Amino acid sequence: MKRKLVAIISTVIASFIFGYLFMLSLLIGFLASKYVAGGSAGKQGKFKSIVISFRRWRVHLHHWLYSLWLIGFSSLTGMYFLTPLITYGLLGGSAFQGVYCYGDWHIIFISKYKTKTDVSQKIGS
Repeated sequence: MKRKLVAIISTVIASFIFGYLFMLSLLIGFLASKYVAGGSAGKQGKFKSIVISFRRWRVHLHHWLYSLWLIGFSSLTGMYFLTPLITYGLLGGSAFQGVYCYGDWHIIFISKYKTKTDVSQKIGS
């Protein structure tokens, strides 16, 4: 509940600071992500999730995570979709949707092995 309250308050503050164009693109980004992403945590959306295997870990790149990376990339390079406000709004809406709607938003690194016995069996074989 605390996470959702912080997300809503920060979104409202950003909307007052950046204006209606930002708020409109934020809403469009949120709705587009809601449409494309899975209905709940762990459900497959319209596109397959990006999961990278690395040694004994699976790295799940959530859409909120790469939306934030794209915001950073856009701000560092000066490349935008139309305007900075629209770019930040669309990507921010996607990031907001990922954090606000899913309880597993913070789980990025997932062990390939479930228990210590699974690890020892895998190493022994």
